[in-house]
Amino acid sequence: MQLTRRGRVRVTVGIAVGVLQVWCLPAPAGSANDAPASVNPESPCGLDYYAQGGVVVDGVAYFTANDHSRRKGVKRTEDFPCVVAFDVHTFKKIRAYDFTYTYDSSPLVFQKKNGAWLVIAHEHKKARTVARHRDSGKVAWVSAANQPGAYFFGYTYFARNDGSKLLLASCRNGLHALSSETGEDVWWVKRTGTGGVTPCVDQRAGLVFYQSNGKVLKIRAADGKVLEEVNVPPPNVCISWNTVLIDDAHGYFIATRWYGKPEWDSAIRVYDKNLKLVWERTGLPNGKKDTLTYAEGKLVCGSGNGWSKKYTGNTWKHIAAYSIADGKIAWKCDLSRFDYTAIGNLPYFNGCFYGENGGSPPQTTKCFRINATTGKLEEVYDYGRMITSCATHIMAHGKIFSGDLWQDGIVVTKFAEGSSAEWPGPFGDPQTHQMAIPHDRGAKRIPIKEIARPGPPASNDRR
Repeated sequence: MQLTRRGRVRVTVGIAVGVLQVWCLPAPAGSANDAPASVNPESPCGLDYYAQGGVVVDGVAYFTANDHSRRKGVKRTEDFPCVVAFDVHTFKKIRAYDFTYTYDSSPLVFQKKNGAWLVIAHEHKKARTVARHRDSGKVAWVSAANQPGAYFFGYTYFARNDGSKLLLASCRNGLHALSSETGEDVWWVKRTGTGGVTPCVDQRAGLVFYQSNGKVLKIRAADGKVLEEVNVPPPNVCISWNTVLIDDAHGYFIATRWYGKPEWDSAIRVYDKNLKLVWERTGLPNGKKDTLTYAEGKLVCGSGNGWSKKYTGNTWKHIAAYSIADGKIAWKCDLSRFDYTAIGNLPYFNGCFYGENGGSPPQTTKCFRINATTGKLEEVYDYGRMITSCATHIMAHGKIFSGDLWQDGIVVTKFAEGSSAEWPGPFGDPQTHQMAIPHDRGAKRIPIKEIARPGPPASNDRR
C-alpha cells in the first residue's frame, strides 16, 4: 500500500492486502470472471454472491442478492436463496434464506410480539413480502401478492401498543401497513409511485410521512387515516430512496428528494410537521437513486447520475451541504479533479461523511471522507477498480460494507477501530432514515483501508 500527499488530502492507493479467514481470500481484479460455469453456487464466505441492500443487527449482516450475476458462467434461478446472514467480523456465512428475486431491496430484521425474530424481504417478481424465522429459515408468513414494483428499497415500522408492529412497505400502488404477526394488510393508502420511497415514522407522535409521485402525505399510523396531503410540482417523481425525519435542536423537519430529467433536474424539499414547505432546492445534479443524509444540522446528497452519461464539464462535481433550517449552502466540497460518474450515498459517522462513486470501468471507485463541519476533503481511498451497486453502502462496527455488482459480492473497508455501532434499518435508524450513526464515543478513526472482498468462485462454490 502506498500513501501519497496531495495538498492536505490523504490519498491512499491500493487494494486489499489481507483478510480475516483463508476461505475469504481477496480476489485479484478480474479473476471472478474466469471461473467455470455454475448454477446457484454456494460459498461459506458471506461476501460472495450478495451485492445489494443490507442491514446489521447484533453483529450479523443481512444482505440481498441481485437478480442476475455478472460473474462469468454464474447463473441464478428462482431457487437461489436471495438473503444471506454473515458474521461482521469473520464474514463467515451463518445462513442463507430462501427468498426469491429481491433485486436491490434491503431486508429487515425484527422481533414479533412473542419475541421471535423474523427476517422479511420483498420478492418483487411475486409482488409480496415474505417473513422467515431468523434462526431456522422457516416461513412465518407470506403477505398478499399486492405489492408490485422492483423499485422498492426498504421497510420501516411503527411499534403498536400491544407489542406488535406495523411493517410499512411503499410500493408502486401505495403504502401498505402489514401486521408483523400475520403479514396481512392492516391498512393500505392507495397512491401511485414510479418506485417506493421508504417513509419515515415519528413513533412518539404516531405519524408516518410518505412520498408518492407528486404528493407528500402525513398519515396517522394507528389506522392509516390521511391527515394532510400536499401536491408537489415537478420534478416530483419517486424512485427508491428515503424520506427523512429530523427532530432535534435544529427543529422538526421532513426532508424529501425528487427526480425529474436525467440531468440537472432533481430537487430537495423540506417541510414542517404540518407539511408546509420550509425550503426547496431545484435543478440539482443528483441521480436516480441518491439518498439523503442528515447530520449536524445539515442535509447532504450526492452528485452525478449513473443512469446518464450526458453531464459535461465539472460544475456538477461537488457535494453540497444545506442548512436544514433554511436551505442555505453551509459548504461545498469540490471534487472536480476526480474522474467519476456519480456519487449516490454519503452515510455519516463521527463527524464525517463517507461517499463512494459508482459506475463502469475504466473509472475506479474512491471512498471520500469529508468533514461534516467544514466540508474539507480529508482523505480519499482509491480501490483501483470499479465497485458499484444499486443499493447504498452501509456502515457498522467500524467497517463499510459495499455491494459490488462487478464481482457479485460485498467489499469490506475499515475506517474506525473500537466501534460497536450498527445499521439496523435500510438507511441507518429504521424509522428516521437519516443515513447517520449516532456518535460512537468508543470509536477511533483510522486510515481507510479495504480488508476483504468476494473471492474467486468455483463450480457450486463450497470452499
